[in-house]
Amino acid sequence: MFWFVTGVILALVAISLFISLAGSRKDQEAGSPAWLKMAAPATAVLAVATIVLSTIYTQDEGEARAMRSFTGELVGSDVSPGLGYKAPWVKDISFDTRNNIAAYVGDGSLDFNGGRPTGNQISFTDKDSAAGNIDVVVTYSILPDRIEDIYREYKSQENFRSRLIEQDIRATVRTVPANYSTVEVLTQRAKISDGIQEALAKRWERWGVTSVQVALQEIRYPDAIMERFSNLTAERTRAEEAKAATVTAKETAAQRVAQARGEAEANALLEKSLTPAVLENRRIEMLKAVGEKGNLIITDGKSTPLISVETKK
Repeated sequence: MFWFVTGVILALVAISLFISLAGSRKDQEAGSPAWLKMAAPATAVLAVATIVLSTIYTQDEGEARAMRSFTGELVGSDVSPGLGYKAPWVKDISFDTRNNIAAYVGDGSLDFNGGRPTGNQISFTDKDSAAGNIDVVVTYSILPDRIEDIYREYKSQENFRSRLIEQDIRATVRTVPANYSTVEVLTQRAKISDGIQEALAKRWERWGVTSVQVALQEIRYPDAIMERFSNLTAERTRAEEAKAATVTAKETAAQRVAQARGEAEANALLEKSLTPAVLENRRIEMLKAVGEKGNLIITDGKSTPLISVETKK
């Protein structure tokens, strides 16, 4: 619209110059000034170029434009990347549809991805009435076909961010932790992050806001609360270690009992299987085995051998 207005002004200036040039030509005595002869056509060419320029625009991937007539009426939108054309009296309002970021970090003055964050840390009160602060980064995209609805309600992306996106983020980040205790807030970061993400996605669904991702950074409580949490964590660690040691000891004892029971059962079965006939058979087999290696001597263990049998070699 700026270029169109500029072109119109230049066109009016060119017309006035041509009128002056025509008048000076009628005056036979004065003649036409040299500068007027050059300025009139140059201004006309510049006016035409400016008006043509006001009809052309380029659009990147991930960008969409709402088209507004000079009367304020929305006349359409363009979601296609590349070179675009429009009427010179139509203003195009650009919207970034992909990978928008809203970051709330520290006191809001720290550098974040090469620039300042959207705002400072967000305060909250948990289920135990303990107050804390959260650093959070939210990324989201906008469906290009919803740009017209957003424009009708908010008129620009800046208004859309400040009046809807930023307000909803702060409200949701304050609300979700209120359902968790202090210990849960500090230990269930992923669960709280998912809760915030689901709540935001639901609130923004009607506006075509999609691909919502929530990343919780730092969660800060007063030093006294953090110290108690550290002590509690240490106590829980010791309790878990003791519990693990008890379980290991019980498992070892159970294994030993099972092993002893198995050995006892095996011995009992062996004793039952050793009948007199079996024992006699084993004794004979043993004597045969010894006899094959040398002389077989039978004795009562107290006196000299009673029988000496020479075995075969």
